[in-house]
Amino acid sequence: MCRLLGLIANRAVDLEFSLSKFKNLSINNPDGWGIGWYENNSPRVFKEGLSAQAKNSKLPYLAKQVYSNIIIAHLRKGTNGSASDENSHPFKLGNWIFAHNGQVDRDSLLLHLNENHQKELKGETDSEVYFYFILQSIDETKDVVRGIKKSIETITQSSFKGLNFLLSDGKYLYAFRYSNNSRNYYSLYLLKREPSRDGPFNVQSKETQALLQSKALNNEKAILVCSEKLTDENWKEINFGSLVIIDQNLNIKNEHII
Repeated sequence: MCRLLGLIANRAVDLEFSLSKFKNLSINNPDGWGIGWYENNSPRVFKEGLSAQAKNSKLPYLAKQVYSNIIIAHLRKGTNGSASDENSHPFKLGNWIFAHNGQVDRDSLLLHLNENHQKELKGETDSEVYFYFILQSIDETKDVVRGIKKSIETITQSSFKGLNFLLSDGKYLYAFRYSNNSRNYYSLYLLKREPSRDGPFNVQSKETQALLQSKALNNEKAILVCSEKLTDENWKEINFGSLVIIDQNLNIKNEHII
C-alpha cells in the first residue's frame, strides 16, 4: 500500500520529515518517494525512484528545504512500472500536482486518453494515466468536481483496486477515497489542526513511527490528510466515495462522487 500525505495551511509552513523515522515507511514502500509543493505559486516536484532508506537519497536535504502552504508527499509500492524517477509520485502537469494510492487498468484507460495527454506521459504507471485522464475530464467539463466525477465513472467500468488520490492546483487540496474492496486497506483520514501553544508541531505514527515536525505549524492553522491516523487527535475518516475539497481559508467541502 502506497502512503499519501497532504497538508494545506493558511500560510506557508516548513514541514520537515524526520529521516530516521520516515525511513521506516519505505520498508514496505521501497519503490520510490517524492514531495510536491508550490513556490511563488508555481508547482515544484522532487522525486526519486529509490527507497527513502537509500544512502544516496536526497531526502535529508530536501526535507529541510520545502516551505509551502500546500504539500503532497508519497511513498511508492509499485504495481505497474519499474522503480524509477519517472514512475515515482507525485506527478505534475501545468499547475496540478497528483499522488495516487491504488491501481487502475492502465491499458483500458489509455484508450480514453486523448493524443495530447498521451504525449505528456513520461513513465509506465497506471497512476500517471489516471492523473492525466482526470485532467482531461476537467478540461472537457470545465469544472473540477464534475470532471473528477466523470473520470471516476469511466474508470469504474473497468477493473480497478484503489482510487485514493491527493490533487492540488495550488489553490485547493482535493482528497478522494474509493476502492472496489478492502475499504480498511484503502483508508484516508483528515485532521483539522488549530494553532497550539504547546510548542512545535509534532505528530508520530503508531503504525510506522514516522515523525512529522514543523516549527511553524504551532502558530498556524492547517489540515492534514493521510492514509493513516498519525496521532491520538480527532482524525476524521473520509467517507467512502467522497471527494474532500479544502480551500486556502481551510474551509472543507464534501462532494459525493460515487
